[in-house]
Amino acid sequence: MMKKLLGVLGLMGMILFGNAQEKKEKDLTLNWYGFVRNEIFVDSYKGLDAAHEVFYLVPLYVGQDANGEDINEQASSNLSALASRLGVKVNGPEIFGAKTSGTIEFDFGGIIKTEPTLFRIRHANVVFDWTKSRLMVGQSWHPFWGGGAYPTVASLNTGSPFQAFNRSPQIRYDVKAGYWTVSGAAVYENQYTSKCFEAGNYSTPTQAQRNGVMPELVWSAEYNYNGLTLGAGAQIKRIKPRMTITGTDGTFKANEFLTSSGFMAYLKHQSSRFHITAKGYYGQNMTHLTMLGGYGVATRDLATGAETYTNYSNYTTLLNMVYGKKWQLGMTLGYGQNLGTDAALYDDGSGKGVVAGTLTNVQDLARVAPHVALNVSKLRVVAEYEMTNANYGVGDFDFSDGLYADKHLTTNHRFIVMMTYVF
Repeated sequence: MMKKLLGVLGLMGMILFGNAQEKKEKDLTLNWYGFVRNEIFVDSYKGLDAAHEVFYLVPLYVGQDANGEDINEQASSNLSALASRLGVKVNGPEIFGAKTSGTIEFDFGGIIKTEPTLFRIRHANVVFDWTKSRLMVGQSWHPFWGGGAYPTVASLNTGSPFQAFNRSPQIRYDVKAGYWTVSGAAVYENQYTSKCFEAGNYSTPTQAQRNGVMPELVWSAEYNYNGLTLGAGAQIKRIKPRMTITGTDGTFKANEFLTSSGFMAYLKHQSSRFHITAKGYYGQNMTHLTMLGGYGVATRDLATGAETYTNYSNYTTLLNMVYGKKWQLGMTLGYGQNLGTDAALYDDGSGKGVVAGTLTNVQDLARVAPHVALNVSKLRVVAEYEMTNANYGVGDFDFSDGLYADKHLTTNHRFIVMMTYVF
């Protein structure tokens, strides 16, 4: 009798377990996606880049040799598959009255310039989707990426540094009202970071923003109707450039912060065969968005070493046009300018000011990039020519605004053929 009872209980347990598993499988669905991407490219000028030059920003001027030739005007080429991508989206049960989903996505782009083939995280977030609102927690595109309004190009830089490029951990809340979506986000830094002056074991890449305590705050609004997208946004962030300061009286704990702000706006119109995207950015110290700029020391107390700081302001504009479906023709145009510092810089005797950031000595930059693409089923092949100019400041340094008296032009000619197989 006992054996029969145990057998019945065991059978009931198996049935219940099976039903629970079946319910779990119904509540969760996994959808894998990604692509295999290969690109071969040739450059004429070594650049500020990442991932073995796959991600190219601007030609990097390091000076001239005894014959007056640019040292970095050096041809190079590469074939790479490290931008290949793998992701999975999980659609889950209703929680708190919201449809839930999660996304985790990887590629092989690495986390630093010297390790470009590391398996790295791109996206990792959970979404709660109500009818009129949406909450996203985790790593995703920075709101200044601009939703779906980004340029279509062959290069992995996707228009940078004229277009913001950043994925970061964040808490973002969207409210939907008709054709409008209004958003607010608290954003922290991960791979794309603000710069600091410190050197030492405690100076990790995100140190400046973490020690600023306050997350970057971003507000944005987007309008979508019948193929037309309009968007705008504003952001504010605070960093702590140093942990310690040193003067003639000794070394002290630093207590100075730097606050900066930025703005962006974009337009996109898309039909069955033609789309056009126009974007503009203006802001201070936007290096965490893979854009040029930074800040400098405005004042310094010689006794204590105490400093105050001033931002560099920069702006960029971008226009992208693509026509066709199976065969496509496209063109990207970009221009940006360094507007200098908000206040005069401190003169420490070096002749160039004490600055931190990304190429604060670039005075202006421009890009022209036409391409042709073929789309067949899951396969996309793109051939693109990308010319990027950067005018570097040379000659006398003006401490009143952080700019230079003269310019030195550098130009990179990039020829790229990219093939992507989507799954």
